[in-house]
Amino acid sequence: MRLVVPVRSPLLLLAIAALPGAALAGDVPGQERPAGTLRKCTTSGSGFYVVPGTDTCLRLGGYVWAEGYYNSYTDYPPADAETYSIATYGLVLDARDATDYGTLRSYMEIRLQYRGAEEWGSGPPATEVDIWDAHVEFAGFTFGKTQSIFDFYANQNVLGTDPATIGDQQQTTIGAYRWNLANGWAATLSLEDAALRAAGVSEGDPRLGAGVTQSSDLPELVAAISQSGDWGQFQLSGALHQIRASVTALEGSPVRAGTSEDWGYALQAGIMFNLPALGAGDTLYLQTAYTDGATSYLGLIDPSGAFAPPDAYIGADGALSRVSGWNVTAQLLHNWSDTWQSTLFGGYARYDLNDAATPLGDSASHGINYNVGGNIVWSPLPAFSLILQYDYNVIEAQGGIAPGAGLTGGSQQAQQLLLMAQRLF
Repeated sequence: MRLVVPVRSPLLLLAIAALPGAALAGDVPGQERPAGTLRKCTTSGSGFYVVPGTDTCLRLGGYVWAEGYYNSYTDYPPADAETYSIATYGLVLDARDATDYGTLRSYMEIRLQYRGAEEWGSGPPATEVDIWDAHVEFAGFTFGKTQSIFDFYANQNVLGTDPATIGDQQQTTIGAYRWNLANGWAATLSLEDAALRAAGVSEGDPRLGAGVTQSSDLPELVAAISQSGDWGQFQLSGALHQIRASVTALEGSPVRAGTSEDWGYALQAGIMFNLPALGAGDTLYLQTAYTDGATSYLGLIDPSGAFAPPDAYIGADGALSRVSGWNVTAQLLHNWSDTWQSTLFGGYARYDLNDAATPLGDSASHGINYNVGGNIVWSPLPAFSLILQYDYNVIEAQGGIAPGAGLTGGSQQAQQLLLMAQRLF
C-alpha cells in the first residue's frame, strides 16, 4: 500500500531553466510584462503558471521523504533486516487547458526511490523508479494510471511508504466516466486492470495433484456514487471481479482439466465527517466492506505472505468455492495547534474460506486480520514535517490446519515504528 501526499506549491526551476533569459515578475496592473516572463493562471488555482507560447496552465511540485523503519515480527527470518531506510524524491506535474468541453487535465507523479530493504525481505539496496500516477481527465472521462474508483478512506493521514493499515488502496490503470450531479452528488463508472486484483485460485485439496492458474479476459467493472458538502463526504462503491481458473491435471490426478469461471464482487461504504467543533481541520473516517470472490478488495495486511487467502478454491469436479470476507476501518485526525497534529487508526477484517471440497481439518476454515496505530506530526514550517508513527498488526488463519494443505498455520504479529522527515515544495 502507498500513500500520496498532495502537493500545492509551485516548483518553477525546471520551467525557468527551459527558458534562457526568462525572468519571473509579479502581475502588477498597468505594468508591461517583459518577454519570456512566466505569468500566473488565475483560473486553475494556486501555483499554476502559463507555459509560454501556449494556453496550458502548469503546476510543478514535489516532495522528499526520508524514512527509517524498525520492525518486530514474530518468527522474523534472521537474514531479513529488522531496520531499514527509504529515501524518496517525488515529482508532480499538473497541466490544464480550458476547452469548449471543459478542462483538459494531464497529471503525472513520478517517484525516484532508494530502498535499503523490503518490509519483509532481504537483499541488497535497490534504486527504483515508480510511475505512481499518470492519467488524463477530459469532459468527465479519466484514462491512465491513478487510484481505483473503488477506494475511499485509502489510508488518509497514515504516513510513509510502507504503512500497515487494513482497507483497500490501489493504484491501477482505469478508463472511467464521472457524472457530476446536483448538491454535491456524483456517480462514476470505471473499467480497471484485472491483473492487479487477482488473488489466485487454489486447489480445494492439494493432494489431488493439479496445476491451477488464474487469469481473466475481462476488466474489473467498478462503480461508485458519492456526495460531498461542508459536513464531509460519503461514498458507496461496488466492483465485479471475474474468477477464471485454468486447470492442468497431472498424471494420475482425478481432477478434471479445463477452465472454470465465476464472478466475485465487492461492496464498500465509507463516510468522512468534518469536526470543526473538535478542532480546525479535524476529520473522522469510518468505512466497511464486504467481498465474495474478490479478496484483494479487503486490503489485508500480510507482510510475510503466509496468510494470503485466494479468490476461490477449485474442486476435483472443476466447481469453484468463493472466499468471502468483510472489514471495518476507522481513523481520527486531530490538530492540536498550527504545528502539531496526531492521527489514530485501526481496522479489523475476517475472511471465510467456504471450501466444501476440502475435508474437514485439512485446511483453515477462516482467518482474521486486525491492526491499530497512530502518529504524531510536528510541522515547524508549513512545508516541513517530522513524523513518528507506530502500528501493530496481527494476521492468522484459524480452524484446524494440516501441514501442506490450505493456509500456513499459526499467526504473524508485527510491530512497526517509523521515523520520517517530509519536505514539500
